[in-house]
Amino acid sequence: MVPDPNRADIIHTVYNLTAKLRNVKDAAEAFKVIAEEVRSATNADFAALFLVEKGSPHLKAYGVSGVDVDSKIPLPAIHIDEEFRRRASTAGEPVVLRFDSPSDVPSVARDLARTIGVDHALICSIILRGEFIGYLAVGAKKGSPPFTDDTEAFIGATAASIAIAIDDIRTHMRLSRAKEDTERLLAVAPIGIFTCDPKGIFTSVNRQMLQMLDRESEEELIGTSVFELPLMTKSGLDAPIIQAMEGHEAEKADVHLVPRQDKAIYLHAKATPIKSDRGDVQSILLVVMDISSKVRLQNQLERSYEKLTQTYQELERVTKMKTQFIDVVSHELRTPLTVMRGYIDLVESEYSSQLDPKFSSRLKIIKANTDKLYALVESMLDVSRLEKRSLQIHHEPVRVDTILEEIIQNRLHDAEEKRQSLTLEVEGRLPLMMADRRRLKDVFNNIVDNALKYTQEGGRVQVSARDEGRMIHVWVKDNGVGIPLENLGKIFDRFHIVASDDLSHQVNRLGLGLPIAKGIIEAHGGRIWVESQVGKGSVFHVDLPKEQPKSA
Repeated sequence: MVPDPNRADIIHTVYNLTAKLRNVKDAAEAFKVIAEEVRSATNADFAALFLVEKGSPHLKAYGVSGVDVDSKIPLPAIHIDEEFRRRASTAGEPVVLRFDSPSDVPSVARDLARTIGVDHALICSIILRGEFIGYLAVGAKKGSPPFTDDTEAFIGATAASIAIAIDDIRTHMRLSRAKEDTERLLAVAPIGIFTCDPKGIFTSVNRQMLQMLDRESEEELIGTSVFELPLMTKSGLDAPIIQAMEGHEAEKADVHLVPRQDKAIYLHAKATPIKSDRGDVQSILLVVMDISSKVRLQNQLERSYEKLTQTYQELERVTKMKTQFIDVVSHELRTPLTVMRGYIDLVESEYSSQLDPKFSSRLKIIKANTDKLYALVESMLDVSRLEKRSLQIHHEPVRVDTILEEIIQNRLHDAEEKRQSLTLEVEGRLPLMMADRRRLKDVFNNIVDNALKYTQEGGRVQVSARDEGRMIHVWVKDNGVGIPLENLGKIFDRFHIVASDDLSHQVNRLGLGLPIAKGIIEAHGGRIWVESQVGKGSVFHVDLPKEQPKSA
């Protein structure tokens, strides 16, 4: 049976501990004071606290005293003996274990005993509110006197007396770590943060906030009033702080802060009141984010948008002038060209038998070029009509396959000159539909013409059509030069021509055929598109609805 400890010794030890702990600066020093005081009171060669660490299966040594080992080398870990832990917790009071020789030391602690040279030892569980929190341990080297029963009793009583102090120290240590982590986080956070009391007195300022306020150290602001800084009121940062003092969260965007003449920044600020359980404002937290880059970018975008708008308006004006010019010139050319064509036709029909063969040949050249110029003028007028949405569509019953047959028949000669294959394949017989025959013929003739001109000698052009229910689908496929990917989106733009190094000497175009074709097809309620791959050819698709829209 363990005798009762000497109460005077315990009171003396606790008194000394209390006096010394008042002056310690941190937790490590506090644990060291406890271990040294216990070692001195028990005449031991070694003393330490081994405490449970949350989430770890090992005990951690604190305040190690009397061990002559390299402090940089950690002591061997002691695994928690769960059985003893349960037994100690169940007992509800400190349990002292005596080890009179190294062989008596539990296996989980033998490495530690061997490292520090302990021959015999006493360990006592530390219990707080019925929970095991660690051990108080003392040890002696070989040759040192054995521990007495009084020492054993003293260790047990001391462990019970210091349990609360140890828990307080650990709590303080955890709070200090949390505070350090928070301060470290706030120091490197990419936002400005400061706190003030309910009267607006600075209590803390992080590094980023100091930079924003153009201050060197926290000491320049701590203890001073937020409202003493002129830039606070000039920038409007005081407004959200005042609202937070009244107990309301407040936010202010695009705060223009000018700490000095050569420095100006834009901030987004948010003030939050920190309240007690009763709802009283205890402090104010102000968080600000530097949004200068965002504001500068926004201003730059606004300026760019304004310039772009001006450029667009100028482009619209120039385009309108160009359209008006083309419209006027086309109309002015159309009348004399119509007269010229009429006279040429008259001469050809009335006097062809009387004409010299050379003159007759030249007349045909004049007629061909006049027709070509007239077609160009009509194309320009069609473009103008499409822009004004005034293109007239004259519906009549037509068969698309008949139109395609006529086009193939008329273009066979052109294909044969280049030794090209030009074929038509119609799946079944296409039904009658209401459409503008002349306009559709212009569309398909233009697509076939493109296919022939952009396909090398010996190439193939196939025209196909089929009934797809609500639509009649026509497609023209060739194995020509193809269209580069960057041009596919522009192929139906006015005056856009796809250049080909191989065929540039063969293709003489203005770039109006496909835009006009697109306008005509869309005026019929259909659509036109192209698929192409450079070096493999193109496929132009046209969908025509059998029933025309009412607005057509």
